[in-house]
Amino acid sequence: MNKRAMTAFSSAIMLAFSLMLTSCSGSPSAADENSETAETEAPVTEVTEAVTEVPSVYVEVQNSDIHRGDLILVNRDYEYGDGSNPNIVNIYENKSDSYKVDRSYMELDKTMIEAINSMLDDFAAKTGITNILCNSGYRSYDEQKQMYDEDLENTGLLESDLVAPPGHSEHHTGLAMDFAIDDGYEYPALRNEGEYSWIYSNAAKYGLILRYTEQNKHITKYRAESWHFRYVGPVHASMIYRMGVALEQYEGFIKDFQYDNPLEYKYSDTEFYRIYYVPMDMASDKTSIPIPYECLNNNGAEWPYTVSGNNSDGFIVTVKIPELSPDYDETFLYMFGAGAETVMPSDDYSSEDISSSEDETTGEDAGEDSQDESGDAENEAGNDEDTGW
Repeated sequence: MNKRAMTAFSSAIMLAFSLMLTSCSGSPSAADENSETAETEAPVTEVTEAVTEVPSVYVEVQNSDIHRGDLILVNRDYEYGDGSNPNIVNIYENKSDSYKVDRSYMELDKTMIEAINSMLDDFAAKTGITNILCNSGYRSYDEQKQMYDEDLENTGLLESDLVAPPGHSEHHTGLAMDFAIDDGYEYPALRNEGEYSWIYSNAAKYGLILRYTEQNKHITKYRAESWHFRYVGPVHASMIYRMGVALEQYEGFIKDFQYDNPLEYKYSDTEFYRIYYVPMDMASDKTSIPIPYECLNNNGAEWPYTVSGNNSDGFIVTVKIPELSPDYDETFLYMFGAGAETVMPSDDYSSEDISSSEDETTGEDAGEDSQDESGDAENEAGNDEDTGW
């Protein structure tokens, strides 16, 4: 082989060797590229999930606040805590013209007055009736004690079955009112009959419940009173009315729902709420209340919320939410029985609005047994000698 041939042969071998090296070390495979991408994207995915979670925040309340709020429970078992309500104002100076007040110095919680104004304004507009009389509102401890002692003196009993002991009357809260009818003569108690039955069917819309009925007297331990209404707020009044329960039963029911497992409620087609119970922190003088983070956005305008004490051992939180959970249902409304249908005032007044129903859960003629037991319960409720609960 001549010199030229040897040179060509050597060049061919070197070229082949170079091509083999390039093939072995080539560019990364598709699998390698995907592997590297997956490794770099994983942390990004985790961060995204963390951001989409809805965090909670806490607000601190004084434990003494269990005695304040629209949902405090005052009865034979639970005394009215420290007995103070900073929202007590004069009724006469804050009332509308659609009803009357028995005494010019009578007082009541301001929110309760606003509810009565709205309800009786609507009632007057629909019926033309303006003779509803506010007979008994806020009572101090001393006023209740005087009523209680007088009853014991009159009956000779060691314990009154007509007047609540001082400290245990709902009237201490300023959230209760006894209604009568100013007929110019006897001032009988308000009853669920005739045109007045509209009040019983529609009170819940304004945040009021008929507190003592024939159906729940075994729960409340108080006789039926067709004239005694209590303010709890529209959302809770709606639920209590539809469930057909006493306030005692309702608050026991709410205790089954906590922040991470709340009760949801469809108040209307456009208003939805989340409700839950938070026990009082017994190891401190304050309790931390968990609320959704949205409750603090836009100064609370995004998800408005309220916190009310229950007057015994904790707090009830009510949060307005933009929508319900996909699995929402209303079977809880009937767990205590048939309950009642949602009844809201209609724009057009009709005979159905004022029809009296003896089967109505919160509107039965609740005063009849009271009259039989006391002799003249209605007149007692319509004068200064009103019932003492």
